[in-house]
Amino acid sequence: MTRIIALSLVMAALAPVCVRGDASPSGIPVQAFFKDAATSEVKISPDGKYLAVAQAQDSDGLGSNLIAILSTGDRKLKGGFSMQPGSSVNDFWWANDERLLVASQVKVGGLDRPELDGKLFAVNVDGSKSMVLMGTELQTATQEKFSHLQHNTEVRYFRELLYNPAAPDSRTILVSVFNMQDDQPDQAYSIDIYTGTTRLAATSSAVDGNLFADSKGQIRLVSGDNGRTGTPKVAYRPPSGDWKDLSNLIGKDTAYVLTGPAGFMPDDRHIYWYGRTASSTLGLYQLDPDDSTKQPLFEDPGIDLEGTILSFDYFRPEHVVAVETVPGMPELHVLDKDDPKVKLLAQLGQAFPGQHVQITSNTRDDALMVVLVTSDKNPGDYYLFNAKTSKADYLFSAKPDVDPDSMAPMQAVSFTARDGLLLHGYLTLPLGGAGKGLPLILDVHGGPYGYRDEWGFDPEVQLFASRGYAVLQVNYRGSGGYGLQFESLGYHNWGTTMQDDLADAVRWAVKQGYADPKRVCIYGASYGGYAALQNPIRYPGLYQCAVGYVGLYDMTLQKEHEDVRHTASGKRIYQELFGDDAVALKAISPVYNADKLDVPVFIIYGGADKKVVPENAKEMLAALDKAGKKYEPPLYEPDEGHGFVTLPHQVELYTRMLAFFDKYIGPDATESELAMKH
Repeated sequence: MTRIIALSLVMAALAPVCVRGDASPSGIPVQAFFKDAATSEVKISPDGKYLAVAQAQDSDGLGSNLIAILSTGDRKLKGGFSMQPGSSVNDFWWANDERLLVASQVKVGGLDRPELDGKLFAVNVDGSKSMVLMGTELQTATQEKFSHLQHNTEVRYFRELLYNPAAPDSRTILVSVFNMQDDQPDQAYSIDIYTGTTRLAATSSAVDGNLFADSKGQIRLVSGDNGRTGTPKVAYRPPSGDWKDLSNLIGKDTAYVLTGPAGFMPDDRHIYWYGRTASSTLGLYQLDPDDSTKQPLFEDPGIDLEGTILSFDYFRPEHVVAVETVPGMPELHVLDKDDPKVKLLAQLGQAFPGQHVQITSNTRDDALMVVLVTSDKNPGDYYLFNAKTSKADYLFSAKPDVDPDSMAPMQAVSFTARDGLLLHGYLTLPLGGAGKGLPLILDVHGGPYGYRDEWGFDPEVQLFASRGYAVLQVNYRGSGGYGLQFESLGYHNWGTTMQDDLADAVRWAVKQGYADPKRVCIYGASYGGYAALQNPIRYPGLYQCAVGYVGLYDMTLQKEHEDVRHTASGKRIYQELFGDDAVALKAISPVYNADKLDVPVFIIYGGADKKVVPENAKEMLAALDKAGKKYEPPLYEPDEGHGFVTLPHQVELYTRMLAFFDKYIGPDATESELAMKH
């Protein structure tokens, strides 16, 4: 159904944006939460005549595998482009009014970020003249890279679009290229989008990093690692002159370096720079590369900068007009109050209260744009906004089978840990009822360093809440988003103070009356899977069950198989975060402490996991057997990686997990029934 929404500075309320199923939360099938988004991206052409739409043709867990090109006015199909088997759409861009660029990716694990597979395609709006611009020879090599079987294949593959004028007659783009051979410098290539002719434009002095073009398409800024030492490296070149090393401006940052250049400012001289505030949070600065002085553009002493918002500009140099943070819900911080995009975002924010609004693309004259609206309850709705009439025309929903009105809101919460450290997180309570004395699932995020839980639609959390469970997520010390000092509190503390924070979170939820202390389970994936077993070991009696999903259970084993340790920077990171004390690592490894586990355990793992090798689960199960502990029959999928990808396997995973939770802390079970289940 098409719905026209008029926008004004003051709106009472919005009617439902589209028609979805009216099933009750508990009646929504598991697959509805986890199947691929029907629409994952929409972008309008520079002249406004066409919409390019990334869609999932088959919900196989691999993502959108089809680009449909529609006429903007009547939404009729004009052309399309299908991805190769096993690949999906990573991103796409309009190169001019008639030609689209498409980058493909592979997904090797449900918890892994999809990886670019090196291929870049171009296609006309009618589907004609499609061609591979880069990556024709990469299939075997990329499969070896992503399975971590080989890291010495000298093959170049597409990494990032660096410069794309998108003028009506544009035919040349600039891309960055990554060399698969370890510790080889990155390069930039100019490509003719009609012939595929390539030309080397620049070679970086760093590896595994970024190249930045100025407004004229010249590479004058690079960042990355020193290939020999693994330490961060940054270099800048003026319009005429030699390269200057700026690496000393990074200093000693976190193991996962976040500080450094973000690109050129409109004057092509100053640099947008991510830097540390006095309290160690991440801020945005104006860097003068000549004298290395920095002027703050945005700082917040309590929370990291989350992202930047660029202006509408097509031909004029783009500039940062606002930034976002996520202390609880996303917050917009305006840097240029006179910019038309900022004014429009404020207007859209009032039209969609309680939701996050993002402009994904716009026409060359800024008259039409595609708007994406999401929230903790809404997986995403796309609109076509007309700036002249101030009306938004509904286009697509990311997951039309999910009704936002049947989803549970995420509440931002905070509490003080035992040592006085302020911790933040999210509590999601099932709809209906008083929200007190509920069965609780402590859902521990992975990473752990540099990662955090955020406000937004989380299919896993919504599934648990739809079945009557309260879900608590906590950003324990070591999590990202709250500054380097907060993150570094977790270094070398996997099994100690990081675990204390999780236990304190459970006790807080019990004290507040949200959770029934006799019905608490802990669950997590990756590091969260480790914590799901380590926390009951450290805190016996606190939980009634534990679920470890692709978890790390033997720290000494993982040290030998960690997938980043084949590079100099990877070795540096691992040493900084964990150290080499085998005795200390065994002391915090669940495998060596299985006799202390006093709760039923459910282990889930994949045989093709290269990040947390499956030997972790096998050793854990053997340790449980040796200690005489009972556990749920494990769920093992030999072809799955770090997290399950295929939809049938995900459905089985969550169906069995829900049955496990129901068995030990079931939301409708009485105390006597639970005692009988044990």
